[in-house]
Amino acid sequence: MLQRILWSLVLLLQCQSRDRWTTQLSQHLCQSEDQVISATRTLANSGFHKDLTTNLELDEIPRAFLLENTTSHFYMDIDQIKEGLFLGYPPVFPDDPIDVEQPADSSPAHIVGVLCETHHVTLPVHHRYQPAGSQPYSSVCIPFPRVFIPVVTPEDYSDLELGMEQMEEERGCKLLRAPCGVNSFPECGWEEVAVVGVQEVCSSVPVGLTQDLPIVQISALAAVFIGFSAIVYVMFCRKEKSKAT
Repeated sequence: MLQRILWSLVLLLQCQSRDRWTTQLSQHLCQSEDQVISATRTLANSGFHKDLTTNLELDEIPRAFLLENTTSHFYMDIDQIKEGLFLGYPPVFPDDPIDVEQPADSSPAHIVGVLCETHHVTLPVHHRYQPAGSQPYSSVCIPFPRVFIPVVTPEDYSDLELGMEQMEEERGCKLLRAPCGVNSFPECGWEEVAVVGVQEVCSSVPVGLTQDLPIVQISALAAVFIGFSAIVYVMFCRKEKSKAT
């Protein structure tokens, strides 16, 4: 819990609010004029915990930056990913702190930036609990991310901000400002690239049945009552014992 609080404070100090990605995505972003990449994607494992694997055919492009929309049905545990960097997980940059406990019907969608320094990226994603329904399973999907490639980098520009401003003025569009590396800063300029051969990936998630709700509610109330009664009984016995001595 303390680690999550500290991570939330870090995000606030770095001004990583929802505006970081959502505001930029609302702008007219620069599109690559000569690059088209192909990609494939899979969602593996059963149950609530999945491995989301993305394969990008980037050819000579050194790296890419993905903007993942987790929707309200999935979440990424940022702490888990950061602790698993040595396992090969890529650096991730969420739009704001992610509440991993919220169910799907009360959670907002999140946008998570993913820095891909290889052409093969796997991320752990998790289903959120779905509201009860009439069927035991529900199919939920996660869309393919928007993909960006670097055009203003420290290797080519000593002043990144000036380089991005000049390129934006020349092209009449906005570059995505996103991390150049594992740290949030400095930010490079990225242009969006068209991706072919991709589609959303879907998965079935267990759902509680509506007709079972009364039984669950009664059982929960009974368990609480029994537990409370046991506590009261133990306290009463100890009090009587102390009186006797």
